[in-house]
Amino acid sequence: MRYRTLFTLLSLIVLAEAATAGTIQSVMNYQSGVSSDVNGALDLKAELNYDDSRSSAPIAVVMHGFSTGHGYANVTDQAQRLRDAGFFAISVSMRGRDGSDGVRDSGGVEIHDIYDAVEAVKANYGAYIDTTNVHITGYSGGSGNAMAALTKFPDYFRLGSAFFGMSDYGYDSTDGWYNNGASANHQSQLNTDIGNPNTGGNDVEDRYHARASNLASKNNPYSEIHLFVNDNETICPKINDTKYRDNAGSSNITVYLGEAGTYEDFNSNGQNDADEEQYWPHYYPTSDRQHAGEAWYQDRLLAGSIAQPVLNNSDELFVGGFVKTKPFGLWLGDGQNAAGDLNYSLSSTSKQFSLTIATHNQAITGKLSVDTTDMAGQVVHVLLNGHIANAFNGGGTYEYDGLKHNDNLVLRVAEKLCQTGFEAGE
Repeated sequence: MRYRTLFTLLSLIVLAEAATAGTIQSVMNYQSGVSSDVNGALDLKAELNYDDSRSSAPIAVVMHGFSTGHGYANVTDQAQRLRDAGFFAISVSMRGRDGSDGVRDSGGVEIHDIYDAVEAVKANYGAYIDTTNVHITGYSGGSGNAMAALTKFPDYFRLGSAFFGMSDYGYDSTDGWYNNGASANHQSQLNTDIGNPNTGGNDVEDRYHARASNLASKNNPYSEIHLFVNDNETICPKINDTKYRDNAGSSNITVYLGEAGTYEDFNSNGQNDADEEQYWPHYYPTSDRQHAGEAWYQDRLLAGSIAQPVLNNSDELFVGGFVKTKPFGLWLGDGQNAAGDLNYSLSSTSKQFSLTIATHNQAITGKLSVDTTDMAGQVVHVLLNGHIANAFNGGGTYEYDGLKHNDNLVLRVAEKLCQTGFEAGE
């Protein structure tokens, strides 16, 4: 009798575990890495959809729309389709939505909430995910967020896709969304979040400049990027996608101009199947329309055959508010009120950074953070505009707060400094 009771108890435990295995839908609480209020770091939320019987699932970030009433619940269907396909889906609730702390800012500092959500999942759900395989997708305003994230974190996502999004909220007076597609309600929200670009003056123009991801698309020649928009789209016209592609000057961005009755025979059956029509009316896509876009890349993402992005050793970045790469990051002003061009060159003996502020207020400064792991165990000299300003022991993160317009900052291993004859004051 005792053994039968024990067997029954063990059976109940197994059944209980089986009942909890499988698809999970939950809300994750996490904190902002850059913003705080009187209670400390902003407390943020994201919906998670995953299968806890899987391991090493690629991560899919799924972004909701622009209007205030839109949050993670609006993209649950799309996230769960991705979950069922084999992904670990994260639907980020942008600040000020669904109980997340903070105030929305239409593509400004709130873009950092996406990175913080993924990092929180990496830290807490590692048993279920492939931490190296991250991609992002979004719809309308969420598409705008995806396009921005791909430029602010250029070596983070293996792939990005965007359905009928905006890459310029209003910096260009003709093609920017404010005067080209935004409704009166959208304009009212932009007035609150950023300002009126038609009447706000230089400060407001600078804030729109910092959000113009179409100017920053050159930052990311690494991720595979797919942009889906109907040829006759009026809410977020195709110019948002074509400018993003054309300004990048690289071949990693594909724009798909949808049209009713146009099909792609993904399964090679010679039929025009409903889930192959290249047509994406503006709203959260149905299963068929979602598949018609994702089929261009989904199998390769799941197979892990799309390469991880690796930052060039030297290049120029357009910094719209902030940029964060694996080797370094730069934060301009308050993170959403300035833009600039950053030239950089990286090696294990020398790391060089030159900043030009592109917005009207050129007195705004930047905070530069540099990973010096490859300089560990060596004295590193800091040269500001050719003069030794400081020295430190390499190996950690070096921060310089106060980088100005036309400044040139160099971190150079001391031995190399001596060998080149570079002296203080020279």
